[in-house]
Amino acid sequence: MFMINDFSIQSDISSQNRRNRERITYSGEAVLRWSHDFDTPVRYQVIDRSEGGMQIVSQFPLSEGMTGVVTRYLPEGKSVHKPMMVAWSSSEPDDDGYHCGIWFFGSN
Repeated sequence: MFMINDFSIQSDISSQNRRNRERITYSGEAVLRWSHDFDTPVRYQVIDRSEGGMQIVSQFPLSEGMTGVVTRYLPEGKSVHKPMMVAWSSSEPDDDGYHCGIWFFGSN
């Protein structure tokens, strides 16, 4: 019988960088419109972003799998249309709020 030690798998995975795109620190906000309430734009602080996604801070926990569209970046006011999904969300807030990973998908 062959057995795998899950400790060795975990340490191997944690040493790998799962991102293939560089994240750039961003000091601004993003306006998101969630699929469940598209008529209500919501502003979020952006920590960093890349072509494939961004990290935001929310005052309320977001559920993994929530979808919507990024419509604007502030303060520059750049209008965009990026379909997105919550990839992960912290379970406990820090002093700023809940940190959440946003994944962009589909066409830009």
